[in-house]
Amino acid sequence: MSVAALLAVLAVLLASGCASGGSAAPACEGLRTLCPRRLDQVFFAGTHNSYAAADEPGWHFANQTYPIPRQLDDGIRALLIDVHYGVSDPATGRVRTDFAAEGADRNKVVKAVPPEALRVADSVAGDVGLGKVHGERRLYLCHTLCELGAEPLARELAAVGTFLERDPRQVVILLVEDYPPAAAITGAFEQAGLTKYVATLKRDAPLPTLGELIDSNRRLIVFAENHGGSPAWYMPAFSFIQDTPLGALHPGQLSCRRARGEASSPLLLINHWIPPFPPNAALNAQIGRAFFLQGRIEQCTRQRGRRGAITAVDVYQWTAVAAVSRRLNERR
Repeated sequence: MSVAALLAVLAVLLASGCASGGSAAPACEGLRTLCPRRLDQVFFAGTHNSYAAADEPGWHFANQTYPIPRQLDDGIRALLIDVHYGVSDPATGRVRTDFAAEGADRNKVVKAVPPEALRVADSVAGDVGLGKVHGERRLYLCHTLCELGAEPLARELAAVGTFLERDPRQVVILLVEDYPPAAAITGAFEQAGLTKYVATLKRDAPLPTLGELIDSNRRLIVFAENHGGSPAWYMPAFSFIQDTPLGALHPGQLSCRRARGEASSPLLLINHWIPPFPPNAALNAQIGRAFFLQGRIEQCTRQRGRRGAITAVDVYQWTAVAAVSRRLNERR
């Protein structure tokens, strides 16, 4: 046998693990030690209003810089998204929020967004919530007002599907703040071909391990805040999740106390952004430094008796959320 042929055989043996007497165990989320850990024993890096990316056209008050595909490539594994009905307005080039379809009106919106945001929405798209919206109603990812920015739900779900197809050893969590009916949103998942990946968790049983989710190819976990429960994989969020309070205005107000969910809810969501609206890159970079961020994660998991957490941030690339989550996962 030639030297070249011998080297080729050795390379194959080493790649398969046979040279060491057996096949190497595959990794889960890049770490073999994570495969036997339950979902609630893993640290997931997440983004708040994941779809609202300044690098995408048409966004005002974006919470992130890079869009969802880049986030997934950068190690983000939990996406917090808001789904609304919207209608594309050819006169302005903006998506108009279809309040009538959601049973809302301008008065409710005024209470939900700061005056500055409402003024911008009115200026770029006409008076929000006044008059009828004409056109085909579709599902969009928007933060309260689609006039301030909107991404088609179908396109963002397709990006998640592309990532899952490309890397079969990864798990993604979607937390949906859902305003349209469950049937409309779950139908979008079906059309995107994602239902082959969805997992159904049981509230009265231990959560599956990462290895079990990956080996069964059920690697997409979907929670809905408002209308979860049917189908079974579209799970009621705060039956499974307990989270920390929203609304902090400065670092000293970030708390580990329980806001939504039950004390027995197995997954912990740490909401780690300030202020609530509009986003402030400098403040979020400050609280996203590794020492501060890891300290809060450790404090909250200790106080709440949890061994893992989903940590959601704004402007993730200016924070250490991915690096800190991996560092905590590497601990035995």
